[in-house]
Amino acid sequence: MPVRKKTIQADAEEQVDWAPKIEEKEEKTEIADLRSMLDDIKPRQGIIGYIIRGPTSASVDIKDPSKIIDYAALSSEAAESSENLSNTFGLGKVCYVILEGKNLKVLSLTKGEQQISIFMEKNVDHDQIYKEIE
Repeated sequence: MPVRKKTIQADAEEQVDWAPKIEEKEEKTEIADLRSMLDDIKPRQGIIGYIIRGPTSASVDIKDPSKIIDYAALSSEAAESSENLSNTFGLGKVCYVILEGKNLKVLSLTKGEQQISIFMEKNVDHDQIYKEIE
């Protein structure tokens, strides 16, 4: 008796139960929305710029391009240090971190897979900016 073969047509968008959910389109939309929010914040008085870092890319918008590397290093260290402090002291999820210096402060937070750092003058209300982003 010959073996019968059954052809099954699989839809490219079909999601199987055991695999992680495919959310690439939503993620791209979220990143675009986040960048749009930050582009609205950047022209404000006292805002120096921002850095968004994802798993595979980064976007930098700083008013003084000669200091991009300095701001990127500061952003990276602030994020890493806050994570280390949280783990060391069992703080749990950190909503955001403010690193404040003599003339500058940095609002550092994570939204989804995006690490965001917003650089501003010391007198800017970081709570208001945080509320707008979250």
